[in-house]
Amino acid sequence: MSLSTSTLYLIVMVGIIAVITAVSVPSLFLKKCPKCGKRNLLNLDHCKACGAGLPDERQ
Repeated sequence: MSLSTSTLYLIVMVGIIAVITAVSVPSLFLKKCPKCGKRNLLNLDHCKACGAGLPDERQ
């Protein structure tokens, strides 16, 4: 199976956009510790760096 040039271009561009979004909008994927400022996964209750409690941002 071979991909056409336009299909390959589209796949590469979507990948680049996804990476840029993940890097520039970390608050969508990570929550910030109010004490030390480190980013943590959304499912954590305490900061992995300093152990402080993280705010519950689910609404």
